[in-house]
Amino acid sequence: MEIGVIKWFNNTKGFGVADTVNGQVFIHIKSFKLKPTNLSSRDAILFKRRVDPKSHNAVAIHSRLVSDVHDWELIASLALKGSNVPKEIGERPAIPKSNHLSLAELAAYQYLNGKSREQIFQEVTDYFTSKLPDDQFLFYGEFLEKVFTRSMGLEKRNELLSRIFDFFGKHVNERKLFIVWKSTKFRYIGHIEADDFEIPENILVLFADELSVAELMRIHTYSYGNIFCNELITKKLENADDLSTEEIKKLEMISHVKFFKD
Repeated sequence: MEIGVIKWFNNTKGFGVADTVNGQVFIHIKSFKLKPTNLSSRDAILFKRRVDPKSHNAVAIHSRLVSDVHDWELIASLALKGSNVPKEIGERPAIPKSNHLSLAELAAYQYLNGKSREQIFQEVTDYFTSKLPDDQFLFYGEFLEKVFTRSMGLEKRNELLSRIFDFFGKHVNERKLFIVWKSTKFRYIGHIEADDFEIPENILVLFADELSVAELMRIHTYSYGNIFCNELITKKLENADDLSTEEIKKLEMISHVKFFKD
């Protein structure tokens, strides 16, 4: 199924056009098994695409409004495809041909309308555990914050996000946890007010090749920091051919830093 949003629809004549990331699609009321009473501009729909043999234009078949509880997977997947697409400026932007994100946001607003907190929690966390790529975790959190903010009251939004992010923190895998640690966006794993979070040493060992000099300075303050940093710095200096002179100087400096704690 493909997601589109109604650009215009003549309810008297029963046809119109929808915008999609792959161009416009002709929509006829007969393509809906359950026919909506009224279709309006910016209504999000799901459909299958086919090419009309006479006009050679794209037309929608098997259409329906975005509303089913399991539609979240399609919405989230579409949003992730647009994670690197520049956002439009303005409160209610038009949908460019390639703007997956704007389309996904419109579909999400419609999807969330009328759903219970439990339904939303279940679908959002199911996608996290079964479909969400590790490198898209931060974007997924940002997407949830944005669409929840515009779709529900502040109290409901904060309560639901807190519950979802706590779930993420309890079920996050090693890669996602490392990505959160590098970004310091700890709220996505339920640590709302944390400035830093001492993740397990084995996570840093696993991704040691991705640690920068600045991050080693940060790790040096951890309970296991001195030993970890000195061992890693020794290994890095043994393979100094891949390091710049500046990086070597910084690593040597860190190896001589001592932190004293009460």
